[in-house]
Formats: sequence, structure tokens, C-alpha cells
Amino acid sequence: MANCLQIIAIICILITTVATIVSFATPNWLNFRINDSQQMTGRVCECFSNNCDCGLWLNCKSGATASGSLDNCLWFFADEFKIEKNLPEWFKAVQGLMSCAVASSMLALIIGLISLCWTCKGCNSNAATGAFANLTFLLLAVSVCVFGAKAYMSEEAEVITSKSVTESVILFGWSFWVAVGATGMSLIASILYFCVGRSDKYD
Repeated sequence: MANCLQIIAIICILITTVATIVSFATPNWLNFRINDSQQMTGRVCECFSNNCDCGLWLNCKSGATASGSLDNCLWFFADEFKIEKNLPEWFKAVQGLMSCAVASSMLALIIGLISLCWTCKGCNSNAATGAFANLTFLLLAVSVCVFGAKAYMSEEAEVITSKSVTESVILFGWSFWVAVGATGMSLIASILYFCVGRSDKYD
């Protein structure tokens, strides 16, 4: 029978998984507010127009459409991987790390849900869930740190800007902050599952 701590831990894993998938799939890691009169060459994601949102897999010019369609978006894999080939190595590393984080968070969720329903003699499924939750935390933490540091250093991305609307600026988008939240939630989940696993060991 699941205890209260285990239920709280699986809720944290669920929130982590949803947040990781949302940040992974949405095109809002960087927001480019570019003044047309200013030249900004060599920008990541090939965002050269005003109000361009850049994600891990696509960029959307002029923001999202009211209907939510992707008509104004360009996938990095389009035109024989044209944009993907020009992405910097650190960006590709974040893509890979986030892909692994999605997989590990889903594994943690599946194992955690199974452990709520079935118990296994001689094995500790809660410890396995905690291990995948911890792996998710490490992958997300590295992804967020690499992206944040490199976007700040090479793209001059800002958290909050004091620039006027006529000046060009690059801001961290909400998808990046969702990934930051998922990192914190995965840490909490891994700690909770560590506690649950230890309590199972001494039961």
C-alpha cells in the first residue's frame, strides 16, 4: 500500500515529466526582439526578424498565431537540416541532453506508477524510480546551465532588460524557465524517493 510520501513523490515526478516535455517541445527558449534598423548577424536559430521565438527544434517568427498553428514556424530539420547544421555545438548538446531528460523522466514516471500498484519481493522499485529521477535532475541541470551560460555569453541573452522598445534585445523565454522549474521539481522528487527507498529497506 502506497504511503503519503510515495504519493507526493509520484506527483512530483508527474509534474517534472509534464514540464520537461512542455519545455522540450515549445519554441520559447529565447525571444528575439530585433529592431529592423539594427543588424544582428550570426544569431542562433536564424532569428533575424522582430519578435522571433526560438526553441530547441523550431523558430517562430512574429510570435505565435492566434489559432495556435505553426504556419509561421520553421523546423530546424526542414530543407535538409539547413538550420540544424548551422547550430552551435553547445545548442546541439542541449538538444541531446533534453532528449535524454524526457526519456528518463518518463521511465521514472512509469516505474513509479507501477510501484504504486505492485510490490516486488527482493527488489526496490522505489529506489529505481529515485535513480531515474536523480538522472533526470542531472540531465536537466546540465541542460539549463549550459544553455543559460552560453546564451548569455554568445548571444547576450538577458533575464530582464532595461532597454527601450526601439533597441534590439534577446530574452530568455518561458520554455527555458519551465525547464528550470522541472529541474527543481526533479531534485525534490529524487530526494523524496531516496527517503521512500530507505524506509522500504528497513520495513
